[in-house]
Amino acid sequence: MDRIFSMIVNRVIMRLVHRGVDAGINAASRGNSGPPQTDDPQARAAQRRTTQQARQTMRIARRFTRF
Repeated sequence: MDRIFSMIVNRVIMRLVHRGVDAGINAASRGNSGPPQTDDPQARAAQRRTTQQARQTMRIARRFTRF
């Protein structure tokens, strides 16, 4: 019984940690330290794709480092 409880608690804690990491990365990426924003729709789309790829890479890296 103790093992089951421990497994459930660990899973919940890991989810909370991942949410916290994602929130921190999102907050850091919204900072004003980057280059100035452009009104060009193509540049915005490219920036959005780059951001999505970076997030996906981080998720994959987290999955590999989990075990």
